[in-house]
Amino acid sequence: MSAYSRAWLRPDLLSALTIGAMLVPQGLAYAQIVGVRPVTGLYAGVAAMLAYALFGPSRHLMLGPEAGAAIIAASALGGVVSGDDPARYASLAALLALMVGLLSLVAGLFKTGALADFLSKPILIGYTNGAALIIIGSQLARMFGLERRAEDFPGQVLEVGRNLHGMHLPTVLLGVGIIGCLVLLRQWLPRLPGPLVLVVLTTVAASVFQLHHAGVKVVGPIAASPPSFGLPSVGFSDVRALLPAALSLALVNYASSVLAGRLYADKHHYRLDGNQELLGQAAANVACAFTQGFPVTGSDSRTAVNDAMGGKSQLVGVVAAVLVAVFALFFTPLLQNLPLVTLGGIVIVAAVYLVDVSSLVALWRIRRVEAVLAVVTTVAVLVLGILQGILVAVALALGDLIRRAAHPHDAVLGEREGVAGWHDITRHEGTRTVPGLLVYRFDAPMFFANARHLREQVRVLVARASPPVREVVLDASAVFDLDVTAAEGLEKLRQELEDEGIVLVIADANAPLRGMLRRTGMMERLGEENVYLTVEAAVARFQRRGAGVPPEPPSSPALH
Repeated sequence: MSAYSRAWLRPDLLSALTIGAMLVPQGLAYAQIVGVRPVTGLYAGVAAMLAYALFGPSRHLMLGPEAGAAIIAASALGGVVSGDDPARYASLAALLALMVGLLSLVAGLFKTGALADFLSKPILIGYTNGAALIIIGSQLARMFGLERRAEDFPGQVLEVGRNLHGMHLPTVLLGVGIIGCLVLLRQWLPRLPGPLVLVVLTTVAASVFQLHHAGVKVVGPIAASPPSFGLPSVGFSDVRALLPAALSLALVNYASSVLAGRLYADKHHYRLDGNQELLGQAAANVACAFTQGFPVTGSDSRTAVNDAMGGKSQLVGVVAAVLVAVFALFFTPLLQNLPLVTLGGIVIVAAVYLVDVSSLVALWRIRRVEAVLAVVTTVAVLVLGILQGILVAVALALGDLIRRAAHPHDAVLGEREGVAGWHDITRHEGTRTVPGLLVYRFDAPMFFANARHLREQVRVLVARASPPVREVVLDASAVFDLDVTAAEGLEKLRQELEDEGIVLVIADANAPLRGMLRRTGMMERLGEENVYLTVEAAVARFQRRGAGVPPEPPSSPALH
């Protein structure tokens, strides 16, 4: 906060007001999903935002109660304890939050945030689009005045489609009006806090016109009460029973939050540390555990609204937390007439602006396989869930990486008159090869998946060469690693070439590669006189041999 700009204060305060207005009904709803007191959702949001502001790295990510985490928590708790014992149920919910926090803390201390590096741009785009559609799907039933029973995106869409005959027309009309107003305000008055304005106006209208009597669903009465502090009172058997759910939640929380956090960090040109994100998640969940709350995570919808409102810093979370805390303590009765469709409209509009089609089109133009990966990620997130979808996408991305590494780019090199160095003969006109010499560059590390490909490529090039090849120079400038399988393949190639009277030479080998050659015995079998620092030195040696010049003494460029 030392670099805080005064120009940020107004948008931060407006965003905090809007986030607070959104969090109140969302927190109440998600607490009911988990199965704890409604007001617990408000204090979970307060604790999460304050803790994340202290320890989290993102300036825009809003932590607190969220649908996905609430659903996982409710499923786990329902298998361990009955809702007939509310005190024990609340203790187990707090224990689950504590376990998620401790697991995130351990992951952060062991610097496992590097796992986020496997989340490439196509995965980020696919996840964002999938998460936006999930958010929209979660609000569809509310927009039609229907009861939502399905928890997954396909089920939610089908549920609404099958029950359109039972939709509540006044709710639909109100929802369409709210969405239209939000879009128009965003286009024509972007500095006006549209969601906050709509919350106030629809609450007043619902109170004056008694919309709940017309069948429009409202938040309803809420009993205000202070938070409960302390550690959950549970046993080891409870920890063991909740551990699988805690692991799942910790993974989902991190994956979804770091993706959303990086999206806005890239957009606003600052760096998000994956390890610090783990610590921020840990702090938020531990804080919720001490206030007898439940697991929390990053909210895609509130984060999107925060960005749309122009929020610039974590002051948004601090002010929003204070506002929600004051509201929870003194003003909860004011919300009883807030139409639920208002919240649905706010969330849907924020989610629509999350959908990134232009980046998908750009990927298709640049590299279609990555565009396909983004689409597959979106579909996997929608069908399988956030964590499973991301894991599928990472597996596909790694598979594509291995596929490309197994058949990497390679080139036969030659000389160009007046231009230093050795160049790909297929890319540069006027490039000449040296008769009897094959200079071949392999643009990838040598490992088990491409060892055979290297041998086959060299064999084909040697067979096609005219005049016959007497020496093969392998340009290893791009080979930064060599595994045991590839070393064995290289030895087979050397033997095959030797049987045909051809010498294998390695040029431009870096220190790690030379070390591996020595450890595998390849250096001895090749002969150190056949391992050179540069391609130029290896070619010069070949040309001296062809001219009948005797080899140079040990001061030559070969590696001794």
